[in-house]
This record gives sequence, C-alpha cells and structure tokens, in this order.
Amino acid sequence: MNSTWPKRTGWHSRTIRIGDSSFPYFFGADCVGEIVDRLTELDTDLLIVVTDDTVRALHGELFDRLTARLPTHVLTHPAGEGMKTLACLSHHLDAAVIAGATRRSVVVSVGGGVPGNLAGLMAGLLFRGVRLVHIPTTTIAAMDSVLSLKQAINTPVGKNGVGMYYTPTAIFTDVRFFATLPARELRSGLCEMAKNALAIRPAALPPLRAAIADGELSDPAVLSWLLEASIDAKSAVTREDTYERGSGLVLEYGHTTGHAIELCDHRARGGDGLGHGAAIALGMLVAAHISHARGWLSDDEVSTHYEVVTGLGVPPSLPGTVRVADVLRVVADDNKKGYLAPDPDSLPFVLLRGLGEPARTGDLPLVPVALTEIRAALDVISANSTARQLVRAPGSQNEAGGAPWTW
Repeated sequence: MNSTWPKRTGWHSRTIRIGDSSFPYFFGADCVGEIVDRLTELDTDLLIVVTDDTVRALHGELFDRLTARLPTHVLTHPAGEGMKTLACLSHHLDAAVIAGATRRSVVVSVGGGVPGNLAGLMAGLLFRGVRLVHIPTTTIAAMDSVLSLKQAINTPVGKNGVGMYYTPTAIFTDVRFFATLPARELRSGLCEMAKNALAIRPAALPPLRAAIADGELSDPAVLSWLLEASIDAKSAVTREDTYERGSGLVLEYGHTTGHAIELCDHRARGGDGLGHGAAIALGMLVAAHISHARGWLSDDEVSTHYEVVTGLGVPPSLPGTVRVADVLRVVADDNKKGYLAPDPDSLPFVLLRGLGEPARTGDLPLVPVALTEIRAALDVISANSTARQLVRAPGSQNEAGGAPWTW
C-alpha cells in the first residue's frame, strides 16, 4: 500500500458538529457486530428500518443480526429516486404507525442517500420527532449525505423540494459495506469527496490522486482515510452553519447543473440514469469551465478537475439521452434561487477563483451566473469528441477495459 495512507481501520469515532448540533460518527472495517451492539444501547421499543430492496439483499448479515437482537420492522422499496416521493413517505409513515411505532422508537436508514433522506424526513415527522440513526452502505452516503442535517424528498418539479433539517442521534458504518458496490458506483460515489477536495480542501488532492493512480480506492484503509477527509472538509464549512445557508453553500459546488443533469437522465432512462456522484462530477466540470471563462481558474486547475473526474471513472460529457436545452429548463428551478438578488437571466452558482477558493457575493460563496454562461459551458461537455481531447487520467478506462469515457 502507498505509504501516503494511514493503516488504521479499527472501530473508532469522530464527533460531527453542525451549528448547535453534535452527534457521533462511528466507523471501521469488519464492525457489523459493534454497530448492532451500539443500537441495542438505545433503549428502544422498535427499530423502523428504512432501506431498499437491493441493500436488503446485499447486507443480509446486518439485517439478520438486527432482527435477532431487537424488535425490528423493515420498510423496503425498489431502489432508486422513486423512493423520494410524497407517496412513498406517506406509505412508510402509515406502515410505521401500524407496526407499533412510539416516541421511544428509532428510525434507522440502511443504504445510500435516498433511504437516508426518506428516513430523516420520517424521523422528523413521526410524533413530531423520534430518534434517527444512519447506517450508510455507499460511499456517497457515508462521505456526503449523512454529514448534513438536510432531509428531503423530490417533487414533480425538481429534486429535494420538500424537506427539513433534522439531527441524527448517531451514524454507524463499516467500510466493508462499500465492497458490495459495483466499481463504477464506488468511484462515482467518491465524486462528492473529490468535490470537497476541489472546493474546500485542495490539500487532500495529492493523496486522492495517488489512490486513483494506484488503484487502491477499495482498500479499507484508503476508504477510512477518504471518509475522515470528507468529515474534515464538511465540518470546516458547516460547524457554524447549521442550515447550510452561509459558508456551507460551498458544498453545492457542481450541484446546480449536476442535479439538473441527473434529473433529466433519470427522466429519460429511469434507474439506468446517472448516479448522483457522476452527475455532480459533470456539474463540477461545468462550473470549472465557467470559472475558466471568467479568468478565475487556470488551464491546469481545469485539467485537475478532468483528471480527478475521469480517474474516478466518469465520462466527462453529457449522456446522449440528455439535451442541453432540457438541462437549462431544469436549472431554472434550482433551489438556491433567492439567496441573491432576483435576476431572470442568471442563477446563484458556486464558482471557484482557485482550488479551495470559492467566489463570493458578500459573505456567501455564491455569485450570479448568466444562463448564457451555463449554456456555453454545457456545450463544451455535451460531446464526447470535445471531451476526449482533454487530459486522460490513469484509471479512466471502463471496468471492462474498453474505450474510456463512453456512456
């Protein structure tokens, strides 16, 4: 293993502080037993476990141990964004009450960001608030979504339109869970960690690039380091920003167009559409091109974006199912509207003046970006023929060893 990486993989914890809220994050390798032991200490009458069909099939040992030790009611659903709807939320709330949930019950999410968001909203609504525990089983959930108090579901208009802020009691994960992820999903999920490095902690870029080059991204020690690096980066901008409406808005880097690309592709291809991390990676490339066009990012800094994104296995171009015009229509409803003075021809955007240096309007890491600028940047990445002329990073080939950067 590269000596850059710490070799600590035992069970340990970090305290996450977000504004006035704090909660422990326990993680390690081969620690399912410790996770179940911690859950038994919660003095609960019922665990309401929110998961999806895929996760339940993959992590039978965890579910078997939970049901053997604690009263448990599992609520599952076919995997995908179809879970993040008012209909699914309503069904799960009814099912929890029918199963006997009380104010002593604990809602436990097991899975990725989708079950986590749904469970967080359920916990906040049941009896006006019951305890919430996250057990993330994907890199994107473990390193990003659970490190926030934001809980939300989608509306027909866009992503995360209905939600609340709600504090978990604890987070538990075993980095061995991530071994069940397909290689593309594992690497795609690390795109949110890459976002933290590019926008907040550029000092984390050299070890990240080393792991990509060495092909060590699935090593438990590397995953533990990546998780700790994500915790450090997110904590740095949310410690004094509970609702991520100030300094924490930098975490939206890549999300304005990334969310729109993700939604458009899922409308076209359903469950075969882009994963969240891959879509955010494309959104970061859009933001990098806008910043470069303004003279804020150098050629080398844009190339660093491409090196990291392609190294994580994400083709740096729009899927053929996604049209620039459709992305622009969805972008117009981005949920950051309102942070800056209204302007029908621009949107609030996270851009960089340098790696780790967000551009600001007053105290906010947001600047107005014209729709024409967004279109121009989308045009740059809309064709593979354009993107293939850019840097090809180590590890950019697909899992089968075929031609790089094809959808």
